[in-house]
Amino acid sequence: MSHLSSIYAVWDGNAEALANDIGESGVLVRQWRNRESIPPRYWQRIIDAAAAKGEAIHWTAFVPQKDAA
Repeated sequence: MSHLSSIYAVWDGNAEALANDIGESGVLVRQWRNRESIPPRYWQRIIDAAAAKGEAIHWTAFVPQKDAA
């Protein structure tokens, strides 16, 4: 499971819906999902779009967490 799952869950996993809310293409958002990485320049737009839907996303959701060893 990707560390980004909680972000995509705000849009029910729908790349097109997320893309539409941030003014980008669905292809771009699917590329992020496939790479398991969202470039930092988009983080605030995604956070703001989630807030407009009544959901809170913290910037740490975009950063992979290290496994406790």
